[in-house]
Order: sequence, then C-alpha cells, then structure tokens
Amino acid sequence: MSTFITGGRLVTEVDSYEASLLVEDGLIQAVGRDLAPPDDAEIYNVAGKLVMPGVVDVHVHVGLDLRGRRSSDFETTTREAAFGGVTTFLTYAMPAKGQTLLEAVESRLEEARGSSYVDFGAHAALVNWSEREDEEIPELIEAGVPSFKMFTVYSREGWKSGEEDLYRALLLTGRHGGLVEVHCENEWIIERKIRRLVAEGRLSALDHARSRPSYVEGEAVSNVLRVAYDAAAPVYIVHVSSGQAVEAIAEARELGVEVYAETCPHFLLLDESDLEGPLGHRKATCPPLRPPTHREALWEALEDGSIQVVATDHAEFRAADKDAGAGDFREIPMGVPGVGTLLPLMWHYGVGEGRMTENELVDRLCTEPSEIFGLQPSKGTLKAGSDADIVVFDPELRETVSPELLHGYADYSPYDGFEVRGWPVSTMVRGSWVVKDRELVGGRDHGTFVHRGPVCQRPGRRPDRVAGGAGPRDTGD
Repeated sequence: MSTFITGGRLVTEVDSYEASLLVEDGLIQAVGRDLAPPDDAEIYNVAGKLVMPGVVDVHVHVGLDLRGRRSSDFETTTREAAFGGVTTFLTYAMPAKGQTLLEAVESRLEEARGSSYVDFGAHAALVNWSEREDEEIPELIEAGVPSFKMFTVYSREGWKSGEEDLYRALLLTGRHGGLVEVHCENEWIIERKIRRLVAEGRLSALDHARSRPSYVEGEAVSNVLRVAYDAAAPVYIVHVSSGQAVEAIAEARELGVEVYAETCPHFLLLDESDLEGPLGHRKATCPPLRPPTHREALWEALEDGSIQVVATDHAEFRAADKDAGAGDFREIPMGVPGVGTLLPLMWHYGVGEGRMTENELVDRLCTEPSEIFGLQPSKGTLKAGSDADIVVFDPELRETVSPELLHGYADYSPYDGFEVRGWPVSTMVRGSWVVKDRELVGGRDHGTFVHRGPVCQRPGRRPDRVAGGAGPRDTGD
C-alpha cells in the first residue's frame, strides 16, 4: 500500500515549493509537482499545510536516574516526540562500573525495542576511563554508534574526563570516523561556589544558577577546543547556553577547528528570572538558565551558522520530583521536558518572529543534525530514496502549551501557558502514520534502531554553513 501526500507546500533545508510525495515500502519514492497517485494509494490531502522532514532530536535523556528520581521512559518520551513531529532521537548509554561500552549500548537499545513510537539511536558515554580499552571505540563505530559523550564535570559520579582522556578519545574517534560531544563546565569553580552558597544558606534554584555562571561554560569550551585543535579531530559542544561559549567556538573555528554546536529552546526562550518564585526550581537545568543578554548571542549564532543544531536536552521528570528539591538545589533532579515542543516553539519564536526562515528551521532541526551524526541520507530530508519520515505542519493552528497537549510523562512544562501559532498535526515514520490528524494511530513497537554511518558530513559539505573546519593548521609548535 502506498501513500500519496498532496496539496501542501514542501519545506526543505534549501527550498519551499508546492509538490506531492509518493511513499512506498517505507521510503519516499518520488517527489514532484505533476505526480499521479497509483490506483491503490491512500491519498492524503494536506492543502494549506506544510510538509517537512521529520525532526531529529539528537539530545534526549530517557530513564535518567537523578537524586533518586527517574525521568520518562521510552514509551512516554517517544509518544510525546511523535505528537511533536520528532521522528528520530538519540539518547545516551551510560556504562555501569565494569560494563563495556558495547554492553551498555546493547542494554539501552533493548530497553527501547518494542517501546518506541519513533526511531532511535544512541550515544555512548565515555566514563570510567580506567576501564576503557582503545578497541571499544572502533567497535562501536562499526556497530552504528559513532558518537561519544564526555564530561568536564561530575567527578563524584565518575563521569568527568581529564584533558589526557579527552585527547585520547578525540584521536581515536578522529582516526576511526567517530565524533566526541562534550558537556563543558569548569568543575573546580562550580564546587568552590557551591561550598560558599551552602555556607551562606543560599540554596534556591536561582542560587544554583549563581553557582554555575556563564564564564564557567565559556572557559571549559575554550579548553576543550584547544585539545581538539591539538588532536586535529572534530568535536561537538552540547547545550551551548552562553555568549562566552559562542565566542570561544567562533575563535576556534577561525583557527580551523572542526567544531559543531547545539543550543536548546530553553536557553533561547527562558532566562534566569524564570528561576525565581515558588516554582522556579521546575526549570532548573545544567547548565542553568542565563541572564537575558545571552539569548541574543545564541540567536545570532544560529543565524550565522556558528551553532548548527537545536536539540532539547530533554529530561522529563514529574512536578513532584522537581518539587522535592525546592528548598535545596542539590536535591533537584536537573533537566526540563522539551521533545514535544521543539518544533512548534522554534517555528513560532524563530520563523514567526523573523529570526530564521522556514528553510533554516528545517536545516537546524532536521538536516544538519542528520548530517553531523551520521543519519544521512536516510533521515532529515525529503529526497527520493530517503526514509519516509514526514511531518505535516499547520502554520495557522494556534495552541496554548499544556501537559495535556503534549501527551508526555510530565504534569508540567517549562513553557506552560505559552501561546504559539503553528503546530504539527500528523507524523509519519518510515512510511507509517504514528500520529494522524492529531490522533495516535501507530504502535509503540514501530520505532527501530538506526545504524548510523559516517559522521560530520560537514553538514552536506555546504561551505556556507561551516567556516573553516579543515582541521588545525600546522604551526610547527
């Protein structure tokens, strides 16, 4: 059975035009203005609506254990994703003590199988470095998991990596076609500030933000990029939240470092004033929300291509879980929901407010994440031969954000009450409707593991998007 989607305006990373799509056997078989549907095709008329590639959210936490609380599982997370137009997501495999990276990934993917409405992949976390073997990284790349998460913080958890470990990982991934992504914060400064705040009895969510000022991120990003320069390997900076980090990325790129970066809707739309008041702790994250001046730097970086990706850092706890730490930020499970609101919020506040074009939105949410993380040519595009991951989007539909609208796990949203214009109405994953006309019609067993290929396709080798990127120049030092 084929599906013929007609009457809408197709929006890709480079163009928008009226055309029809023919879907068969899970793939986009043809795209054109003069296509005729096969006799047995399901005809879906989407007049007045937009047809986009499925969104690829490359930063999603599922079943995250923090402070004795556990975030949303695969079923609830991916149901919310499907309603929000996200058709593929990447989550994290964190190896336990004594567990290999491959064992951690296999365990994680087993959790997802049969419990995911949309397609999924994994990043492997490079923690417990004393147990790691060099062979683990090329083994995982061969297994379709070419990206590796590292941290410059969280020593107590055993997650922090020093410069030597980071350098070693960059050399290995660079040699074998993988990519290191790094959570960048200066732990020494953070710990010193926390000790002082605790001694003063300052333990609110806003005090948490004071313990991690923006220069803590900027300094750590600069340091990581110096290591990447020396290793001559690509690197990806997660959840960029500050102007200092943006400046460090721009400076490194001028030196020829192949650096990619993401930011998140909560850093673009919220600020530290949202941490005030009796419910401010529900918006507590790491890194924290910043003063309003940083938002403009992030929007400008999205516009000029310094930041190529918008992802969510989705970590969805219930309100009671967040409220348990209301009086002491050390007890708050950090993170906010976001996978269900990524597309509509970026449409309303990005496209609707003139900060990006509709093509740039598709580029940052669909195409570039796919190209950077090895999902091309299957994901992030509407080209013939690609997976039929398709979102039908109504640009005129007005909604007010609420938990009921999102169909997720949390009973709150950091964007509760936001009034937006533009919302996804139907989501197709590999040729099957998962959400159609705002009704859940697909099964939780539809999503499948995506074996990823070469990373850092520079995105699409488009020179206008990534300046430099050829690797560091040999200075003879």
